[in-house]
Amino acid sequence: MKKSTTDIIVLAAMLGAMCSCKSSQSPYDAGGTLEATTMTISAQGNGTILSLPIEEGQRIDSSQTLGWIDTAQLSLQRKLLEAGLPTGRRNGDPRYTAQEIQLAQVEDMLAKCRVSAPMQGVVLEKYAQAGEQAYIGRPLLKVADLDKMFVRAYLSATQLESIRLGQDVNVFSKRDGKETVYKGRISHISDQAEFTPKSVQTQDERDNLVYAVRIAVQNDGYLKIGMYANVDFHGMR
Repeated sequence: MKKSTTDIIVLAAMLGAMCSCKSSQSPYDAGGTLEATTMTISAQGNGTILSLPIEEGQRIDSSQTLGWIDTAQLSLQRKLLEAGLPTGRRNGDPRYTAQEIQLAQVEDMLAKCRVSAPMQGVVLEKYAQAGEQAYIGRPLLKVADLDKMFVRAYLSATQLESIRLGQDVNVFSKRDGKETVYKGRISHISDQAEFTPKSVQTQDERDNLVYAVRIAVQNDGYLKIGMYANVDFHGMR
């Protein structure tokens, strides 16, 4: 029995709608921008910056001397204090305790005139140059650990039920127009809900509240701060 023209049209419309719905579903559970742990290195001493040869894009480590702040006046203060202390004095002698404390303070300030970083990373920004005046708290450099990146994604309460801390996941990022997959791990799950950020679209747009999730991923050199990445939470189960 032949189908009527009307039946064929209706069937074609239904098939088209089904295909459209399937293609509109994302193969990913969430997405977000790549971030890195950053730190601003500030001056811990007052004086003229004698040297700060570090440049933007340069890799540094925690044991490296990044620059020096003028120590001339502090060095003179140390010599004066040392000259006032007898060579054979006993530590803790009440006659010299105050002077010893002052000497220790000066030596501490001298040590802080050496500019260093408590972490290894790459210099993102340089805020000062040699010859400029430094003061305690003035930003000198901004450093980021680009070896260990992370994706900050936002999930609905329903999605949150199917993930756990430490879970391995797949992170997808585009390289030369093609998608590259990285192994990621859930390193943080927020315990407080927040309103959906305007720049983020969750899988279920009906949920007004979402939870921030951070996925750590090892950088092979191609991942950059601000790049967009997609996450599949169930692909590695």
